[in-house]
Amino acid sequence: MSNEVQRAAVTDCPVCRQLLLDGPDTQTFVVAPADGGGWHQWSAALLRLVRRIGSEPTRALIVSQQPLTQRYLQCLIGHGIAEVQASSNVYLRGSSRLSTGEEALLARLGWQPPDRDHDDPELMPANWWVPRIAGDWPALVELLSATAIVALGFDERFPVSVHTFGCDRPCRACSWPDAFPHTDREEPDE
Repeated sequence: MSNEVQRAAVTDCPVCRQLLLDGPDTQTFVVAPADGGGWHQWSAALLRLVRRIGSEPTRALIVSQQPLTQRYLQCLIGHGIAEVQASSNVYLRGSSRLSTGEEALLARLGWQPPDRDHDDPELMPANWWVPRIAGDWPALVELLSATAIVALGFDERFPVSVHTFGCDRPCRACSWPDAFPHTDREEPDE
């Protein structure tokens, strides 16, 4: 049984079930920014990707530079909304841990510190976060790029991975229940 069929069997939302069956393929793009024209060109390519997937059903996007570092950026993006996180020391080990100076840089870039200093599987990850971004894809990509380069210290000479995959609840109503006054499954009250 494929992952999409297994995930579709878990949700009680008929819209999510159908989106999971029709779902986006997992895609991974790996390029060393220096080989593709530098960070400016890499950011332009990321913007094209984000513009393409930003209005589609919700999916995950992860930017990383493993095995060079465990640091990463991740977001849920879809239906014109993105929730973005940057890795925190709750999940980082050894030389990948953020220094006090790097955490200060994250704050200067607009990131909020994690809400707690431990992982709780029942809650969202204890990562750095920013308020939801609603459709301003150039601002999202500028934040992701600046964070990767300045605060997380990604090195343009080494490959950066951009990995996208479908999330478990991709429909608008399930992904963003508090962002829209009406759901895909209910008619508005008259």
